[in-house]
Amino acid sequence: MGRTRTATLAAIGAGALLAVGLAAGQSSAATPTAGTATATPALTDALRFASDEERMARDLYAAIADRYDGALPFSRITTSEQRHLDAVSGLLDRYGVTDPADGSAAGHYADPAVQQLYDTWWAKARRSLDDAYDVGVALEQRDIADLEKTIAADLPSDVDAVLGRLVRGSQMHLRAFTAAADGQTVTGTMSGPGSSDGMAGRGRGGMMSGRGGRGAGGGAGNSRTTDCPMLDAG
Repeated sequence: MGRTRTATLAAIGAGALLAVGLAAGQSSAATPTAGTATATPALTDALRFASDEERMARDLYAAIADRYDGALPFSRITTSEQRHLDAVSGLLDRYGVTDPADGSAAGHYADPAVQQLYDTWWAKARRSLDDAYDVGVALEQRDIADLEKTIAADLPSDVDAVLGRLVRGSQMHLRAFTAAADGQTVTGTMSGPGSSDGMAGRGRGGMMSGRGGRGAGGGAGNSRTTDCPMLDAG
């Protein structure tokens, strides 16, 4: 085969590979990989705030669980909140946004509003376990509202998908805290479509006890993997 024919075939091959590469790039545009997407100022602010808020929830629930001997549902939902934070961290990496949590200890946040929420809720939660349940309800209500507001903005579809899973997870957490605030906590392992994060969907079913009862503690002993939409986040 002559040099001219060889060079022609090589050029055709290179062109084909380029075409395949462009097609692959177009098909994966909705789900950019690390380092390939650029964040607008609005997206940067939204992701940094979401990261601070999810980390605050994890830290607060962990602190409450520690204070009240592994109280349910805090001890279980702390694990779920770590998944939420991991999902947001993935978006930070994907869009090249600096993690506001870098170098920060638990209880310290870059966003002043998030810091104020943590300080206020932690002060209330330390009063009693009953107050801590109310804090859980308030936090999840605020988290859902903030996430839905962010989703309503003009953000990339992959961001909306992840934040949508966070909303569904927070709705499950809200049901669990509402049940606990109504005086019912789980003393045994629960499973099935009616359960969420170890709590019955309506605060009923399984072995339950009222506020301050045996079901209020012992979270570590009864812990199970939380039923959280973030299990499939990526």
